Amino acid sequence: MKKVRISVTLFVYPILQKIGGFYNMAQVYEKQGSWAYRVFYYENGKRRSKNKQGFKSAKEATIHANALEMKLYQGADIGRNDILFVDYLEQWFAVYKVGKHTLVTESRYPLIVGVIKKYFGKRKLREVTKTEYQKFLNDYTNRKGESREGKRSKTTVRKLHGYIASMAQTAIDDQIIYSDFTHNAVIDGADGKKESDKFMQVDDLSKLKQLVIDELDFKKTGKYIILTGILTGARYSEIVGLTWDDIDFTNKKINIDKTWDYKFYTGFNPTKTKASIRTVDVTDELLNPLRHLKTEQAEHFLKIGYRDEYNLVFRNNRREIPSNSAANKLLKSLENRLNFNQSYTFHSLRHSHVSYLLSKGVDIFYISKRIGHSDVTTTEKVYSHLLDSTSKIETSKALKALNDL
Repeated sequence: MKKVRISVTLFVYPILQKIGGFYNMAQVYEKQGSWAYRVFYYENGKRRSKNKQGFKSAKEATIHANALEMKLYQGADIGRNDILFVDYLEQWFAVYKVGKHTLVTESRYPLIVGVIKKYFGKRKLREVTKTEYQKFLNDYTNRKGESREGKRSKTTVRKLHGYIASMAQTAIDDQIIYSDFTHNAVIDGADGKKESDKFMQVDDLSKLKQLVIDELDFKKTGKYIILTGILTGARYSEIVGLTWDDIDFTNKKINIDKTWDYKFYTGFNPTKTKASIRTVDVTDELLNPLRHLKTEQAEHFLKIGYRDEYNLVFRNNRREIPSNSAANKLLKSLENRLNFNQSYTFHSLRHSHVSYLLSKGVDIFYISKRIGHSDVTTTEKVYSHLLDSTSKIETSKALKALNDL
């Protein structure tokens, strides 16, 4: 007589548990020569289940079912227990980041998702180990498998790690993972520019300013933008966001209270921080060229029958606002003509502006307010040293003072 195996269903809990407004139970049963469990739960009002088999005994299956039900009872989202690393990261960006930052910042999110997808593929989030994550950081830092050579900058690696670490904390709160695989990760990478390389020396800054003034052209408003950067220390997005209403020719002030989206052309955006809203004192060295630009611009727009609804200062004869990359390209060409020993970016003009004022003994509290820092500590941290030429003078003065003691 053929022996028939009968599957037996054992209920883990003698009393039904009420979880999330619904009664819930776990089942333990024999299947294909081993033991299995099924845990029921509700998601968006629909009853679902989580199954696992291959246990040697009913007791072992029961223990695992109990553990899963306990996680469910404590608020774990077991429906996403098997979610992929890349899928959870994409969802995290959508929930916690998208719509809360500038489009320029948010354009980085898909790139980071792409990096994780390429490296971890179909890896489940709960399966990622600390060692595996550290190996990923090492490979990402050293550009393993990429055509480009050389390490990524330490700043770039740190930014990516920051996003993943924040995501991991959210996953822990969601009880999808129970330990932080990003904790104490070692960040490596190429060092950024030396502090001295971020600032133009006085002679170079002066030469650049004069060359720009000599070649100001309405057809190439990029030179007007560079001159404004030199003499105000404002950020690029702040400068191209200036309207003619922001220029107070009478009181010699420029109002900064918005930025311009030069990358996606969505219009005006808020400033970087509330502290970035400010009024900057300027001289005729900047105002006189701007007066000329305003007149030339108005005459040209009247001639072609164009009215700028935004009233932007630096719109050229083609009714365009130069991009940041165009301004940097122009700046590099000017530096080459002046035979500078190194290249500077547009943001270097901001650094150079501040460093120059510090070298002339301008009060750091005034400088901090002028460039839109939230507090003077930030200014002190970034601009703690003077220009090389001034440092030598200060050293000489200090030694002389000590000799006279």
